Amino acid sequence: MLTRIIGDIHGNWNDYQIITENIKHNSIQVGDFGIGFSGTYWHDRVNNFHSSGQHRFIRGNHDNPSKCKQDMVGYIPDGTIENDVMYVGGAWSIDRGIRKENVNWWADEELSYTELDKIIEIYSIMKPRVMITHDCPLSVSNEMFVKKGKTFSGRQYATRTGQALQVMFEIHQPELHFFGHWHDTQIMKMEGTTFQCIGISDFVDVEI
Repeated sequence: MLTRIIGDIHGNWNDYQIITENIKHNSIQVGDFGIGFSGTYWHDRVNNFHSSGQHRFIRGNHDNPSKCKQDMVGYIPDGTIENDVMYVGGAWSIDRGIRKENVNWWADEELSYTELDKIIEIYSIMKPRVMITHDCPLSVSNEMFVKKGKTFSGRQYATRTGQALQVMFEIHQPELHFFGHWHDTQIMKMEGTTFQCIGISDFVDVEI
């Protein structure tokens, strides 16, 4: 099935509408949608748009996890597997020090070690063909961004999410792995897996 994979939009509703306008197939947005930053009207508009089920999203580190889970139509829970595709949201915010908790940063932006262990267990059993995540394995971010100087700080942080995705990659190499978070559209093949980072307000149409 053809699916449009959409990168971070950071609340840019106009870009999102343009990207999804008039497409016949489904879409998945890879997190940092901007859930939790705007008011009721904005969130109601998102829910109305997603009500058809054609367009859905996972959460990023710049999405309120509780609001995603409790209030938002089209949200795909972490660890979901559908049609040989696994979805895992969340990431670590490098700029958390300049953000305000429960306003534009959430302490549970990453899954806990316990939650990640459960997802790793499911992954090891199901061995999905495709991964759609917000972040990526540590070895991938190192090759695609750190070594090329395309990071905020110039160094790599061994985040919970990055570590867990690395463990999963070492257990099983999926055919395709799409992610956002790093804001730079790139494609790289590693150990048989094609990794594609989708930049801000960018997208790719793929058969998955």
